[in-house]
Amino acid sequence: MARTLDDLAALSGVSRATVSRVINGGPVSEETRRRVLEVLERTGYRPNRAARTLASGRSGVVGVVMHIDPHHLFRDPYFAGLLTGMSNALAEKAVGMMLWLGDRTKDEILDQIQLRGLLDGVIVTAHWREDPLVDSLLDSSMPTVLIGHRRSHPEASYVDVDDVQAADTITTHLIEIGRRRIGHITGIPGSVAGADRLEGYKRAMARAKLPTEGLVVEGEFNRASGAAGAAQLIEAGVDAIFCANDATAAGALETIKAHGLRVPEDIALAGYDDLDFAAQLDPPLTTIRQGVQDQGAAAARTLFQLLEDPDGGPRRVLLPTELVIRRSTVGGVRRFD
Repeated sequence: MARTLDDLAALSGVSRATVSRVINGGPVSEETRRRVLEVLERTGYRPNRAARTLASGRSGVVGVVMHIDPHHLFRDPYFAGLLTGMSNALAEKAVGMMLWLGDRTKDEILDQIQLRGLLDGVIVTAHWREDPLVDSLLDSSMPTVLIGHRRSHPEASYVDVDDVQAADTITTHLIEIGRRRIGHITGIPGSVAGADRLEGYKRAMARAKLPTEGLVVEGEFNRASGAAGAAQLIEAGVDAIFCANDATAAGALETIKAHGLRVPEDIALAGYDDLDFAAQLDPPLTTIRQGVQDQGAAAARTLFQLLEDPDGGPRRVLLPTELVIRRSTVGGVRRFD
């Protein structure tokens, strides 16, 4: 069994430095790389992580901070999708993950990240417009990628979708099918996505010279707030409801039916996310598909870019979304970027 780089070099017929470059992903010819990898495979050599860290300046581990209760992670299709996308992209580079969940304080998380000194960078969900943890990470020397955005921060790197444009598009769809009193059940107040989707709704309504006063109800991105919000909007005489996510729309659908009203004949209904259950509702839900797993994978790859070229400036990735029109409003499918 090879125990040192010198052993590997002797067995491979190359220098110790060449073996080190192969192990750390440095530049060597394909023939040389293949020969060294064959020796690694044959001898079962496993490089010491501490030695690799000292040689390359990298630990091969990234931190992931997600603002969700650990008990809900795999029950919530949005966060589970993000984690799946990140895990797949990290696995492609054989990079490990250190995961923080829940509502720990900024100082608790920052202390752990900085004191351990094991992380190459961090991916963090930036769902809140005011988030001291996100601000502190962006102001630190730690390479950081947000899922969400901080457009006002000059150094912020992030992966997101254009929620304003997507909400404008789905609201415009409701207008185009003849709806005039279109209500909106928002996301959680203070959330980045909730604010952007409300802005897109209002922009489309203003362009069509349609009223919004009394037609906006605060929600919480969940079924219960959708059910409660729909009851208020039914009282306001709406003929359509755009919900800030699919879970909210599922709750709204229950209330609409409980009032003896039909979807879409009496009230057209639209959501956002296109999670798996959206197509299984009765009727199937018109919504915005935003590729949640793609966002997780793109965040990991964006962090790799930051690590490989730290002087290249912030990376800002806006992924495309898709308007998926189903029987809750009636129609076909069209894509926009």
